[in-house]
Parts: sequence; structure tokens; C-alpha cells
Amino acid sequence: MKLKIKTPKGNYAYKLQVVYEGIKIMDKQIAKENLLLFNTIAYKFDLKFGLLYGTLLGAIREHDFISHDEDIDLFILKEDLDKFKSMLFELRNYGFEVIRYDRREGLCSIMRKGEYIDFYIFDVLTEGIRETLGSPIPEKYLLNLEKYEFQGDWFWIPKDYKESLLFFYGKDWATPIKTKPYEMNRLKKLFIKLEWWVYFLMPDLLFVPIMEKRGRNKINLYNKRARRLNSYMNENVLQEIPINIYKVKKR
Repeated sequence: MKLKIKTPKGNYAYKLQVVYEGIKIMDKQIAKENLLLFNTIAYKFDLKFGLLYGTLLGAIREHDFISHDEDIDLFILKEDLDKFKSMLFELRNYGFEVIRYDRREGLCSIMRKGEYIDFYIFDVLTEGIRETLGSPIPEKYLLNLEKYEFQGDWFWIPKDYKESLLFFYGKDWATPIKTKPYEMNRLKKLFIKLEWWVYFLMPDLLFVPIMEKRGRNKINLYNKRARRLNSYMNENVLQEIPINIYKVKKR
């Protein structure tokens, strides 16, 4: 089934490919090649992006991708989304293909040579807070940035990167967790694929209330992380936010 993304340069058609945590182990060499190639193309389009989540953690803690990770995590701001979407045709010329695009415009995944990059697109939720797919994070981690050398090139990361890693992963973020890649049985894989198809095809009547409930749960998680960070820092670094602030826009 072909899906479409509206871009400033016309409709971009792509085929949905289901990817999920535990689907594979990253080929670090190809992942590095993809990241460096994307960085070159982004520079051409003047697109600002940064490292986030597991990729940021690996860059700081291990100066490499995390061995058991399966993808690259990057972020862009919602105000740069049209610029990013304008790049899609150019990215295709270099072998990148979109494999999923969230209807809330909070996530886009592109793949090349079997390795994929997740782009988390952050919009303003409330003062000082941005969100993607209902997950809030402090805006300062996305705006107050510095350059960091990684994989032979320079990338934007949060200036307060240690604080951001404390926020996401807790006080033990610097200690690697030994994990073993898991293999799912066919039934589990089929169930996950069906979940994704239901997600993409679900009508707004069902989609909106389900996602708003999930959004409230994610705000609760944000508030829990904020309290945890404040306790680590022994000061009121982050403010909690109301759980009913998140609203899903209809298509």
C-alpha cells in the first residue's frame, strides 16, 4: 500500500515498512555511513538537527553507537518540518527511502541499506516544553545546543547533555546495561505488524481519544522524570505540567 506525504515540492509517495524495538541489531558501519551522508545533505539544505535518545547516550557514554541499538535517533523542530520534507526527494537520490511517517507529524523514519534513522519532530506544547508523539521534553535540550564530534563529523547535542541524560535515563545513565537482543516468534511479529497497520488506518473517531490518553500517560512520565531530576540536582530545575494539556489534532 502506497502512502503519501505532502511536501513543498509535491506529494512524496512511500511504502510503509514496519520497524520496532528488537527487530534487528544495527550494522554500525552502514549506520555511520548513513549518518555522515545525511549530515552532508542536511548542510546543503541548511537543516539543523541534533542527536537524541539512544544515539546521544551512545555518543556521550561510549563515543559510538550503542551495540544493542537498532536505529539512529535524531531530532528536528516543527518549524523546520517543511525544510525537512523538501529534502525527501534529494534523500531518495542518495538511496534513502521513507518507511513511515506519523500522522501527527511527530516521527519520520528513513532507511538506506537496511539501516534506518528515526527523526523526532518537536512542536511547542507549552512554555518551555516541546513534545513529539505526546512525549514532552524540556525545550532547552532542543534549543540550547553545542557541537560535538561523533563518528568523524560534528553534530548538535544539548549543551546540558549530562542533565538531559539524567532526565531520560536516571542517575545510572553512564553505566551500560548489558542486554541481549531478543528474537520474537512469528506470532508476536505478526501482532506488532497488525498493530502498526491499525494505527495508520484507524479513523480519527478512535485515534484521537486513544492518543490523548497515551499523551496524558506520557505527561505523567515527564512529571515523574522531572521530580527525579529535581531530587538529583537538589533544586527545582524542572516544573511539572498539567496532564490534560495534550490535544491531538484531527486529520
